[in-house]
Amino acid sequence: MRASRGAPARRGATGTTVLLTVLLGALLTVLWPFVAAAQPARDTASRGLATPAAIRRDASAFARRVGLWASAGLGRGSAGLTCPACQDTQSPALTAQFAVGGRVHERFHVGVTMWNWLDVIGDGVDRTARGLEVIARHYPSNTSRWFLTGGLGTSRFAIDDGDARFHASAPSLSLGLGWDLPMRGVVLSPMLAITSSTGGPLRSDRTGNAIAEDARLGLWRTTLSITWF
Repeated sequence: MRASRGAPARRGATGTTVLLTVLLGALLTVLWPFVAAAQPARDTASRGLATPAAIRRDASAFARRVGLWASAGLGRGSAGLTCPACQDTQSPALTAQFAVGGRVHERFHVGVTMWNWLDVIGDGVDRTARGLEVIARHYPSNTSRWFLTGGLGTSRFAIDDGDARFHASAPSLSLGLGWDLPMRGVVLSPMLAITSSTGGPLRSDRTGNAIAEDARLGLWRTTLSITWF
């Protein structure tokens, strides 16, 4: 019985992986001409003398975060569903996220991110949320370390008490604020983000019946990510 209830989750995870692969391939196809055009300029700058001015130029180029990038992070967050049949509770738990993308402009980056919220230890009821979003990151200036980020995609919230499993899926929107802290070869990026979904049916995985027609996800999360540029 447990195996049959777990099957929808595995199919959902496979679909998420395929969709992420397709979106990433399309993103790299669009961004590759920008990366190739920027490469000669970076090679020329690297051959310059190690003068104070050259060092400042290198630091400025790093601050502009040119080229492709990837990030992975962990943190804490709180999530819950709002609907007539839902308990109005917010549970703090572990969050994780992974993102890849590239530079469209010195101050504007785009990418794809996948995040998860896992409340699976405690009272015998497992609550999970996950999302897949296309994101944009904006830096106010070329040398700014703080940034604004927004994402648009889909989210899924699931509840499993061992006897029954319910889930709600719907389009979602995320907004966040972060800060870049350059280290040796990487950047540490603490970030605060909130996610909200449109209303969607809360369904039973066993029967497919909807027990609520307007379930909305609310989530906030703090994340410390390592970013590679």
